[in-house]
Amino acid sequence: MNSVSLILRILAVIAAIASGALFYVGKGKLAEKEEATKAAQAATVVVQSELDEANEHIATLEGQLAEETRKHSQTKRDLENTRSEMYTASQEVSRTQQQLSQAKKNISELENEARDLRSELVETEQSLADANRAAEELAVLKEQYAELQKSKARPTAPDRELTEPKPKPNTSVSGANEDRQANARVGIETTIRSVSKENGLIVLANNSDLKLASGREVTIVQNSNALGKISVTEITRDLVSANILPGGKTGNLTAGSTVKIYY
Repeated sequence: MNSVSLILRILAVIAAIASGALFYVGKGKLAEKEEATKAAQAATVVVQSELDEANEHIATLEGQLAEETRKHSQTKRDLENTRSEMYTASQEVSRTQQQLSQAKKNISELENEARDLRSELVETEQSLADANRAAEELAVLKEQYAELQKSKARPTAPDRELTEPKPKPNTSVSGANEDRQANARVGIETTIRSVSKENGLIVLANNSDLKLASGREVTIVQNSNALGKISVTEITRDLVSANILPGGKTGNLTAGSTVKIYY
């Protein structure tokens, strides 16, 4: 019994020692666990802090990305607007160039018209000057005609026969010779001073070679082309007035042109 009790006591002591050993061993491991847990918690805190910083950085990047996206969209819209404005401006430039080209063409046409109008004005002024000269010459002719009428009203032929010497017998012969010489004169050159195609009137420059008489019919020739016949109506020292007879080519009769008189 005593031995059994002793064994039991020994076993109890051994168990107590083993329990104590286990307790101390478990307590050490528990302390290590606690240290490990504390270290893990500290690491968790650090990681969480880094994670929070990372989240904040991500949020910042997301905000920057959103801003950049907005700016990109705005830039894209601005680019599209710029392209549209450039296209509109290009159309305006093309339209302006067309208008400029048309304006240049109009200016050229106006310049041509202005030159034509100047030419017509010069011709009109020349015609007006010729008409004025013709009017003046016509007035002179009228005065001379009035003088002729007055001279016709002077003493009659019988009275003149009493006061004037009788002509010599060979006067008619010499007159006939003069007429034959006049008929022999052809191609006497003169200048048209004025012409009225509507009224059929023409005024020529008189000269000593013409020796025309009132009522005489002569032919006007220009550049070897017969333009028609005229009938002399009045003669002054400088001018010869005549009627254009029917059938004349009045289209080539112009003031200032040179013609030849054929008897």
